Amino acid sequence: METCKAAVFVGAGKPLAMQEFPVPPLEPGAVLIKSLVAAVCATDVHAFHNPRAPHPVIWGHENVGAIARLGKGVTTDAYEQALKEGDRVIYYPATCGRCFNCLAGGLPCEVRRNYGLRPFTTPPHITGGFGQYVYVEPNALLLRIPDDMSTERALFAVIGNHTVMNGLEKLGGISVSDAVVVQGSGPVGMGALTQAKLAGARRVIVVGAPAGRLQMAREMGADETVSIEEYREPEARAQRVRELTDGRGADMVIECSGADTAFQEGLEMVRAGGKYLNLGQLTDYGPMPVNPSLITRKSILISGVLGPTFKHVTRALHALHARVKYPVEKLITHEFPLQRVNEAFRVHETLEAMVAVVRPNG
Repeated sequence: METCKAAVFVGAGKPLAMQEFPVPPLEPGAVLIKSLVAAVCATDVHAFHNPRAPHPVIWGHENVGAIARLGKGVTTDAYEQALKEGDRVIYYPATCGRCFNCLAGGLPCEVRRNYGLRPFTTPPHITGGFGQYVYVEPNALLLRIPDDMSTERALFAVIGNHTVMNGLEKLGGISVSDAVVVQGSGPVGMGALTQAKLAGARRVIVVGAPAGRLQMAREMGADETVSIEEYREPEARAQRVRELTDGRGADMVIECSGADTAFQEGLEMVRAGGKYLNLGQLTDYGPMPVNPSLITRKSILISGVLGPTFKHVTRALHALHARVKYPVEKLITHEFPLQRVNEAFRVHETLEAMVAVVRPNG
């Protein structure tokens, strides 16, 4: 192939535009990936409305692809598993190994260039999953997907689960005696639910809406759900959580909603001596009312995490392959060809979809 199509973000509020790009020859160590499936992420939707969002850019950072071409010298993935054309892989940007974050460990590299998030001015332009092909640069980390694992299941290694794994590691994990509350019933919330069940939590409560998402949460293993449409006030939701947790509150709360009032609400739900993992608060809403005395009086351990490292991507893939028994593939509720990418964004934003995906090659 000499050219390929991709959906390009050209500015806030403007529909993604179909454009054609050259497929460059591979430099040594590079790989050309054929996009199989790419999910719409809330990060993309927020950027779509942000006048300051950089452009042009080919979005799509939650992806699975198949190797179309291997550059000179590429014979294995990051774990020395042999690679050939046609193998399905997850790909992760190269890390420098020298910045503070790399040396500290557990933090994303400060200078990595994420696929699906980088604006382009010069070739290679094709660096996002909402394109037919992705040019993966030398020294990137590849992870081969087991042959007996579905592409759809593998996709969830890079939707929620990997970031949750990083956050849980920072807070010392979940005990089998723990009651866990997940704030948010979207894709990241489902990842938190999956990981809490995998860790053996005795009870997992998902707080969110709409009703269809909460029903899906129960299918994925939630022991209880709390609807924000039924319990409309934060105090009512916190009270319901206390009722479901022996009156004390949750041993751990995982915030995945990104709602501007969620952090304060979560503080009310954590028991004394409990833990609070903040994953959803990426959008900068500016100053918000928070009562820090709750942190002190309840001796709450709090951590935030921006994203995963490659280690957590790997662990998420292995867990989904061998340990997770819930039908996570059902979380993909809407599929679109590349030409209908804007519809995928619409159903994500309206909450019609749990996970909306684009199949750029069919």
